[in-house]
Amino acid sequence: MYLGDKQVAKISRRFIEELLIVIGVAGLLMVFQSFNRMLYTIGWVLLMASTFGYVIFTLVPPDMKGVELVKNYLKTLIIVTVIVVSFVILSITLIPILIR
Repeated sequence: MYLGDKQVAKISRRFIEELLIVIGVAGLLMVFQSFNRMLYTIGWVLLMASTFGYVIFTLVPPDMKGVELVKNYLKTLIIVTVIVVSFVILSITLIPILIR
């Protein structure tokens, strides 16, 4: 049975999205455990990496190829990173003001 390129791409894309979700859940479970600090740290890294990967992977259209795909991935990665870092900096700045 022959699968067209679009069908294979759709299956591969779905598989990668599901894999990123499973990695995120595994990271979340590692964060919630209270026995080992190293697992906690690894859990945060897995959770952050899978979240970034999932957001970027789902924002980039599936019909792009080659250099255009890489450029779009990098652009999306930079935008998402700037937004997340901005929220972290804003939170760190506002918490002392709001606690007073």
